[in-house]
Amino acid sequence: MGAYNTNYVDNVATNLGAMLDCGINTLEFSGRDFYNMFLASDMSDKINMGDCYTICTLGGVELAEYVVCYAMNNSQYIHVKKASDPAFNQHLNDAIIDVNSKEYWVGNVIARYAWERDMSYGELDRAIPIEKLFDMYDEYKNADTLVINIRLDEMIKAADKTARIKVRRELMGITQSELAKRADIPLRTLQQYEQKQKNINNAKAIYLVRLANVLRCEVRELME
Repeated sequence: MGAYNTNYVDNVATNLGAMLDCGINTLEFSGRDFYNMFLASDMSDKINMGDCYTICTLGGVELAEYVVCYAMNNSQYIHVKKASDPAFNQHLNDAIIDVNSKEYWVGNVIARYAWERDMSYGELDRAIPIEKLFDMYDEYKNADTLVINIRLDEMIKAADKTARIKVRRELMGITQSELAKRADIPLRTLQQYEQKQKNINNAKAIYLVRLANVLRCEVRELME
């Protein structure tokens, strides 16, 4: 079980759901971009560790604002809208959380499953990218937590056997040939990474950076 008491699970699930709904539907970031910002912020760690102020006091809109403001101070996210922009603040002030949205549902699922399996949000995303959770919404939106957890367990077992770079490439809808060409690496080398004939953890740094840039992810998401 997670670091915080079971009494707080509902609160964290509600707030993560609201955070994703706000970040994606109100602030208009893509699901991947916003979730990457969340993972890169210290907020994900604070929740994982059961920080009392974070899990008891901050609401979903406040979490979304924190994530964006944190990203502003990181050169990796220089594209982020300035929190001083009146339009940004107005968006936050006008935010209305849709508890029936796909994003809200995914936030709930992430919070409950990560707590139940005592996983960090980063570990969970590396095993089951958030895009796959969005894809589950139509089929599982009315399912109970037990059914959802069983399905996620199955997905994690399958992911253990599949190279992360292959999972990411397929999520992006890119062929091996296209990825190799755009990342400027030998096709055979890419195939060996995907088949785990070569350990991608030992890949040239420039290869990893190029692959991550094409796949719009961080290098760590491709590591095994």
